[in-house]
Amino acid sequence: MAGMQTAKILLRLLDRTFITKALILALLYSLVPLAEIFLLIYLGNVIGYYFTLALAAFAGLVGMLLAMRQLQMNLRELKKKIRRGSFPTQEFINLAGILAASILLLTPGFITDTFGFLLFVPALRNRLGNWILRKTRTNLKELYEYLKLEDY
Repeated sequence: MAGMQTAKILLRLLDRTFITKALILALLYSLVPLAEIFLLIYLGNVIGYYFTLALAAFAGLVGMLLAMRQLQMNLRELKKKIRRGSFPTQEFINLAGILAASILLLTPGFITDTFGFLLFVPALRNRLGNWILRKTRTNLKELYEYLKLEDY
């Protein structure tokens, strides 16, 4: 039985689409930091290195403060819906988007900051969240039941 599971996992890892997706992800993982470095160097030459670094730090700080505020508001709404017995799909999407935005804002650079700030736009966050739920066919019912049991 365990051998069969191992064989299925190996076959999945050797699948052409999986390998293609893994290579694209690895390429993005290397290209984004390189683009950030080039942009920081370019902006440093144009407006000065100290101002560029201060601007990047300020953008990250403002983004994190905004993320904390959004997080608190959405957690309150999540608690309300769970107490009422409503399924909080939208709140789950919002929380995932805010956490992703926070991670992007913590990453130094203007490109990741831009994508992080874009995730604070509710329409974009909702569209992306719904698309991810459709693509992954994720069922958030287990998380909802767990939070109900924990008297969240």
